[in-house]
Formats: sequence, structure tokens, C-alpha cells
Amino acid sequence: MSVTEVIAQLRQAHALLTQARQAARSADAAITDGADVFAAATLGSTQPEVEQINHLARASGEDVRTAHDLLGGAQEIIDGYCHHLAGPGIGDAGGPPLVAPSTDDTTTRPPPSTGPPPTADEHTDPQIRYAEEIAELRRRGSAVNPDDVVRAERLDDGRITWIENGNDKTGMRHILLPKRVRDFEGVHIPREEIENLLFAAIRRGTVVGHCGTDRPVYEVEYLGERRRVAISTTSEGKIYGANPVSRKQKIRRALHRK
Repeated sequence: MSVTEVIAQLRQAHALLTQARQAARSADAAITDGADVFAAATLGSTQPEVEQINHLARASGEDVRTAHDLLGGAQEIIDGYCHHLAGPGIGDAGGPPLVAPSTDDTTTRPPPSTGPPPTADEHTDPQIRYAEEIAELRRRGSAVNPDDVVRAERLDDGRITWIENGNDKTGMRHILLPKRVRDFEGVHIPREEIENLLFAAIRRGTVVGHCGTDRPVYEVEYLGERRRVAISTTSEGKIYGANPVSRKQKIRRALHRK
């Protein structure tokens, strides 16, 4: 089983435990309310059954609260294991909600899905979709921020290339600044295709020269045309900058200017 599949099942288990804890809280409230009603109705009774029922109510309430706490402990263990595998824990900020929020613990919820967990390609959460790649990058000691990863791919030679959201100076946010987007659109690459072009160029393109200080220029067949795009990556494979290059534009064959 891949890391991606393990993480998906951990999230499903975490969500089911959340539902179980909500049910435990509802049960505790119901036991307390029932015990109060019974106590009021039997006030002053000396029948031994009354005390026995009161004792059972107290004991069952304590058992339910203990179960609630133990389920919470299980969630903490799952969260820690998830953090160990892929960086972010299931409960960390930024992840998708595990269950629909509710202010009423007694609300009846539909039964959980019994189907298989989503495959990697079906996940919209990059932390899950690329969990296997992120885990390997972390094992290698690469400077990867799991919470910020936008996309990661394993190349044919085993290397992993990835891009993070970054900021206005590096990463996807930098590449998608309005001026840079207009540059791509000027060579007929719409904004929504920029990310795909970068990964296509690195995966199957050919370095045909360099521009700027040391940015390799890739040439690749994309959307039915030969395209050129300059892409900067770290030695670990992280993409931090890119710009389109017209086929009419002169490029250096050597890495550095002479």
C-alpha cells in the first residue's frame, strides 16, 4: 500500500472517530438528562431499585466520558502517525474538514461511506495527493514545506520535481503575477495551462539553451506546438521561477555569458 493510500485511510479513520466522539457526547447528555428526570420522579423513594438505577446511570455516564477521551487519544495517535509519514498532521490548519461541522451533537448523520478511499488522482488536497512524493523528499532532507506544495511529480529517472505556492518572489505565486501571466498569454499559453507546461517541459522537454543568469530554456511539444519556457529549479528539484521564451528570441547555448 502506498503512502498516499495509507494517508487517505488514516483520514477516513480520523473522521469516523470524530463521529464516534460526537455520539459519545450525545449519549452522555442523554444519560444525564434521563438520570435527572428519574431522580426527580423518585425523590424520597426508599426502594432499593431506585438507588441501583441511580448507580448504573452514574457508572454509564462515566464509561461514556471515558470512551470519549480514549477515542480522542486514538485520534492524536493517528494525527501523529500522519505527521510522521507526510509532514502535516490531520488536525493541522489548512487541511480540508474531516466531517461536516454541527452545533447539534444529536443530529442524525448519514452512515459513512463503505467504498474504497479516493485514489491519489482524485484528491484535491495536495498534501494527500502528493503524500508519497512529500514523504520521500522529507526523508531525503529536502527543503519542502508540505503545507505549501501545489504539485509534485516523480520523473523517469527517479528524481522528484515540485512547486510550492511561495510568495511574490518565488514559487507559483511569483510565476502567476499579472505581468508574468501576460507574458505567457503573449505566446498563447493561458494562465490555467502554465503549471502543466512547466511540468511537461521538465518531464519530456529538451534543454536548448539558457537565458538570464542561469535559467535553462526547455523546448517541448505542448498544445500542438513547439514551446519554449525557461525554468529555474533548485538542486533538489524545486521550481522557483519560470518565464516564456519566444522561439524567435535569442538564447545562449552556454550556461554563463561570455
